[in-house]
Amino acid sequence: MKVKVEQLYTSVACNRTPEIIDWNGQGLICFGATNSVVIYDTNLKGTDPLTVLSHHRSQVNTVKWLRKPDGTCTELISGSADKTAAIWTLVNGVWKVTNSLAGHADGITCIHGTYNGDDLLVYTGSVDSTVRVWERKDGVTVHKQTINLNSGLCLTLYAHILPTSNKPILFCALDDHKIHVFVGEEYHRVHTLTGHEDWVRGLDVQDVDKSTILLASASQDTYIRVWRIEKHVDQQDTRGIKVEQKVFPAYGEDWSVKLDAVLAGHEGWVYGVQWQPGPVGEINRKPVYRLLSSSLDKTAIIWEPEASPQKGEGEGAWVERVRVGEVGGNGLGFYGSRFGPEGNSFLAHGYNGSFHIWKQCKETGQWQSSAVCGGHFSAVEDVRWEREGRYLMSVSADQTTRVHAPWKTTHGTEWHEIARPQVHGYDLSSLALVDSTTFASAAEEKVIRVFRAPHNFVHNFKNITGEVIEEDRKGPEGAAVPSLGLSNKAVFIGEDEEQDGDEENDGYFVPIDMTEPPTEETLMQNTLWPEEQKLYGHGYEVFALAASADGTLLASACKATTAEHAAVLLWDTSTWQETQKLISHQLTVTQLAFSPDSQHLLSVSRDRRWTLYKRTQGSNLFDMVASTDKTNGVHTRIIWCCAWTHDSKAFATGSRDGKICVWSETGPSNSSLGDYGLLGKPLEVPSASVTALDFAPCTGQGLVLAAGFETGVIRIYHLGTDGWDLIQELDNSAAHHLAVKRITFKLSEDNKMLLASCGNDHLVRIYSVDITA
Repeated sequence: MKVKVEQLYTSVACNRTPEIIDWNGQGLICFGATNSVVIYDTNLKGTDPLTVLSHHRSQVNTVKWLRKPDGTCTELISGSADKTAAIWTLVNGVWKVTNSLAGHADGITCIHGTYNGDDLLVYTGSVDSTVRVWERKDGVTVHKQTINLNSGLCLTLYAHILPTSNKPILFCALDDHKIHVFVGEEYHRVHTLTGHEDWVRGLDVQDVDKSTILLASASQDTYIRVWRIEKHVDQQDTRGIKVEQKVFPAYGEDWSVKLDAVLAGHEGWVYGVQWQPGPVGEINRKPVYRLLSSSLDKTAIIWEPEASPQKGEGEGAWVERVRVGEVGGNGLGFYGSRFGPEGNSFLAHGYNGSFHIWKQCKETGQWQSSAVCGGHFSAVEDVRWEREGRYLMSVSADQTTRVHAPWKTTHGTEWHEIARPQVHGYDLSSLALVDSTTFASAAEEKVIRVFRAPHNFVHNFKNITGEVIEEDRKGPEGAAVPSLGLSNKAVFIGEDEEQDGDEENDGYFVPIDMTEPPTEETLMQNTLWPEEQKLYGHGYEVFALAASADGTLLASACKATTAEHAAVLLWDTSTWQETQKLISHQLTVTQLAFSPDSQHLLSVSRDRRWTLYKRTQGSNLFDMVASTDKTNGVHTRIIWCCAWTHDSKAFATGSRDGKICVWSETGPSNSSLGDYGLLGKPLEVPSASVTALDFAPCTGQGLVLAAGFETGVIRIYHLGTDGWDLIQELDNSAAHHLAVKRITFKLSEDNKMLLASCGNDHLVRIYSVDITA
């Protein structure tokens, strides 16, 4: 049996640290996502533009492209909380770690690298109050020096090759609000730049001519300072007012530094600053440079010096040329920003891991936001397919529910996030899709919330995907969260006009027509679904949900340490009334699964047991027909997951002890198993915890089962008459690098198998799976 797996979609946000993203001249964006480095190719159309690279063992804190003098980038560096940095090199079209830099006593928080001829210099700043200097010569990387900062902390650093001596100068912003300048074969401090009144969080250097560089620094004091550093020339002329110059020695030459400008325009901490690569134009034969900054005040600004021939060659006052940003929403501003290729686009990343890209329109010159990748910024707990496989829904500990769907373009099909139905105050834990327009979600609260798709979602879904979803035409147009409100309130057509005079309509829903995936700002404000019901009945936080395939029933279970609280509640979806309480387990039920024919309900629990219930013919009531106990339970640890075969004749259970068991009707017995027994031998995976299972909907000899593990790996097995065979393995880069939380198969409209997975590494992934005998 052969399996071909193709990556269709990867959804993830960047980590919530300032220097976590970089964009190079070839259109590649690199960013850190949990413990991985992700490369986002903005040139790709019609295919998944994300490549996930798994190497680090802890959170990635910073990534930077290594730019060669000609502007090309075939290498990047990453620094992690695992105390190491890595140099990644593109080898035959594949990114590989060519050097791992270990030696720090604590996590690396900032990193920079620069080429000096054929040699590479890398600088790593760590929480251990040191900056380490590494040098690669002839392919061999050695630790050159440790700069001890005593008890100081390096917040950001930047290295540059001085234009006259072709030797490196290192700028380190420490937690004393100052920028420290280091030079020399043995790096030593030669100068300190003072002026900022709070931590400096961003640095960038621009060559002006063969004897001058500009240093831009961004600080939490809301100001940006531009420093002019040039080769010192003694001037005897004392007439007129002069800006104070400080002089420091570097490699046998004297350099003077003076403050060129202070840029005031942001109202919050400024985290990112970058010179546009290359000048934007010339005035009087002198190049003019632009500066991009981003702040927690939710804005990004492009600054330019005014053309002022009177003052000499385009060196007038710095002014805002462009200001863009978010309005409203629940974001907390920008953590950083980067120019795109040629400076006609730029990107900012938000506090909640979101991406925002603005592109300059050639005709109008206006900057417009565009569709971009994105995803959850915390562990993704559950994913579910819509019944026809038209979209995928996910819930996360980042307190959001998201809808992912295929965007059909002339280039092909690209998956994108197209709606954010729920933005909650609690970490979400489970999800159940009742039908194409209704879902229930559970969070760290005792309530189950039910949401129904508004008309605006259905309308835009058709525009973006080309698919039509049946809906209640009398339903609401959209939803909004009123002031001080805790749930999504339905908004009907005509209602928004009535609200115009209302002072409390902040964050109010505005109907929008979309023909392409929405931007982050639209997702946050205009894609909510109205909350239809709250279901009360559990004594503790709801942990597991499942909906029957016929859409008539919802099953739920909560965290529990007693049989009473471990009961499974059944709800009638036509009235949302509780219809039955099923008591069997002693501890928390970890997963619930209805059989595809809606006639059976399976529950698995922390008490190492599974229980099977059968529907009474012609009713919505269930009776227990089988369960395991201490005498016949194969699992010796928590059972984390379960799954049904697509003909409803067998089901699988997977547990922390690394065992996967398949059960089916084998004939009557005198034990608690009733008519059920093991189908073949259990699959035992040594020292592995099975956390997610699903059967492939393929017909043929034997069963095909996908299993997700705590290590993040996904394996596809075939169970035939000869036992278990491993037929495919997706490693940490292809699948997940932390525990897999859920995997689920679906047949698409063209009879292709789609496999969706989610994990603790914040990733949602979709694969196309082709199985041939």
